[in-house]
Amino acid sequence: MGTLDRRQFLSTSLGAGAVAGAAHIGLARHPGESGSATSHAARSLTPRTSGVAPGPFVLCTLSGGNDGLNTVVPYADSRYFALRGDLAVPADQVLRIGNFDGTDLGFHPALTGLYSLFEAGQVAVILGVEYPDPNYSHFQSMDIWLTADLSGDPAAGWIGRWLDATGSDPLRALSVGPTLPMSFVGNVQQASTLNDSTSGGSQMPGNGGFFLTVYKKLMAPYGGELPLRKLVGEAGKNLLTVGAAAESALDAESVPPSLSDRDSGDIGTQLDIVAELIEHGLPTQAYGVGLGSFDTHSAQWDTHYNLLSNLDAAVQNFMGVFPTPVAGKNPVLMLHSEFGRRPNANGSAGTDHGSSSVVFVVGPGVKGGFYGAQPSLSKFDEYGNLEVTTDFRSIYATILEEVLDVSAPKILGGTFNPIQFLN
Repeated sequence: MGTLDRRQFLSTSLGAGAVAGAAHIGLARHPGESGSATSHAARSLTPRTSGVAPGPFVLCTLSGGNDGLNTVVPYADSRYFALRGDLAVPADQVLRIGNFDGTDLGFHPALTGLYSLFEAGQVAVILGVEYPDPNYSHFQSMDIWLTADLSGDPAAGWIGRWLDATGSDPLRALSVGPTLPMSFVGNVQQASTLNDSTSGGSQMPGNGGFFLTVYKKLMAPYGGELPLRKLVGEAGKNLLTVGAAAESALDAESVPPSLSDRDSGDIGTQLDIVAELIEHGLPTQAYGVGLGSFDTHSAQWDTHYNLLSNLDAAVQNFMGVFPTPVAGKNPVLMLHSEFGRRPNANGSAGTDHGSSSVVFVVGPGVKGGFYGAQPSLSKFDEYGNLEVTTDFRSIYATILEEVLDVSAPKILGGTFNPIQFLN
């Protein structure tokens, strides 16, 4: 190998495969902004007395700003149709899910699988979700959601801070796809990433053979290493640990059957991977997946329909693997976006950046129903956007306390009233 060292090897030779979380090298960041928040249905949690405890948390980020008003539709409100015009979902196409605080609501017609899960009591629909004084930049608003820090400055992610607080096992958190979301990056630790492929061999560097043999030798520890090179070696060892575990799980399990006859796209592959890993019993407590782009400034109808259809098929197939709560295999899936869209349609058959939107939490252990409060269509904020009725950090507080088993104020930097959407 001549003078080739780890740094050169990693920068020039590392092919596709799992990338493992290790010590995150960087400056310390400040935690989430302190404060408190309440929502219409938010209240303190009580100790769990029955049922199966939640299993892994699965965070699905819908990048671009999902149109919440066309996702959960106030189909009996004439003001909705006046605001949206031809972009409004026709009342006879809406999948009606009930009346909440005097407003008749229904799902977008592409959400047939989610509708069935809602009818089974496995979908929490959380309305009016955002944060105070919303930011309408994709980048800053997404940073705020991923870090739970309202300053909008890049900081450690909220799940990353959980990682910092809970050890160094590289299998604790896994993100599917080539880019590690900020939410999974801590000050000290970060999640591991996997290829978005259900092929077990794709999760190991170089797909085995000579490359893997050389890689293992390069990552082996040796005496007198400089600290940075030691960290690189530890990351390499973690990569092999994660890759081997994922390879074994994916080879042993079958791809979940398609319950939907629609294309689930890449988000379907991502959730298939997660389903197989959960089924195999990996100790992973948090998974990350994502879908974009929901930035529908023009020609929104077809784009939004297709995105929701892919997502819905993927969620339907994923939840089909976990029809009832089972200890250790009771996933809690959260679907969120960085913001919603404006109440009114624009002149390009689309919608522009808005404020509050809808968050879904789905799973066999979810207490289905409505939470938060539906924003008014007759009273907007000072910028003409939907008012925020639910602080997203209240959702995070619930996940941290009830699913990830950690003190929420410690991670969020403040106290936010949890919402009782878990059985």
